[in-house]
Parts: sequence; C-alpha cells; structure tokens
Amino acid sequence: MIKAVINITAPRHQVFSVLSDYARYKDWVPGCERCSITSASGNTSETEIVINSMKRIELGVRFEAQPGTALSFRMTKGKDLKAYSGTYRLMDSTDGSGTVVIAELEIEVGMMAPKFMVDKMTRKMMDETGVALRKYIQTAPRATAAPATRAAAP
Repeated sequence: MIKAVINITAPRHQVFSVLSDYARYKDWVPGCERCSITSASGNTSETEIVINSMKRIELGVRFEAQPGTALSFRMTKGKDLKAYSGTYRLMDSTDGSGTVVIAELEIEVGMMAPKFMVDKMTRKMMDETGVALRKYIQTAPRATAAPATRAAAP
C-alpha cells in the first residue's frame, strides 16, 4: 500500500465535497476521462470510471463515504487490474490552516509489471493527484451560503 499526505488550505467540508463529487472527477483527477454514477444508496455509490494514463483502464468502483472524515473505495469490476482500493482520511490541520488528507492506495496489476514498478507509478500518480486536488480546490467556484433574509422595513 502506498501512502501520501496532502495538505490543503481549505476547510475539511470543502475538501470532502470535492472528493465525493464523483461525476466531476474528470475535471481534476489526472487521466480521468469519465466517472459516471451508476447507483447510489445512502453513503455508498457505485461508479464506472475510465482512466487513460499509460493504458486506458475501465473500472467499476464502489465508494463508501463517512461524511467529512473518510472516503473508501474499491474496484468491483474490471479486467485490466487485479485489485484497486484505497482510502482518503481527512483531518483538520493542527495549525487550523486547512485540511490534511491521508491518502492510501493499493493497486495490483498481476503479472503485467513488477511490484516495484507499479509502486513507483502509483506514488507518482498519488503525487500528481494531490497537486491536482489542491489546484482544483483553489480555482473551483465555491458554493455560497444562502443570502441572509433582510429585516422588514420599519
């Protein structure tokens, strides 16, 4: 399992909102061509994802959310990978400046490539995803709060 720590200068709820907006993964996840939600129930969503990096890969992925704190995912179907799973855990940074995301990812490709090469590519992919997530959160339009109701004129 490859782990990464991603520091983001945004509140945890905003980071979680981006991570759990699967339909917009194509807007920021490197190599993501498409992510479609095929079903959803409660905090669980089934998706179909197409990633085009060194090879075009189509996967069925189940996401299980713990709102504001964690997002786990695992491959449910796909012929190109033997296994694909991971977790994003979110915590407030100790200095109060944003969110710390602990990302964990496990990929098994079987006999296609040696494990050390897969781990090296996975580490690079996680680093690129962290950079893309930070950039997307900084540039994405933020949801605005509903305007306050005006007091009636005297």
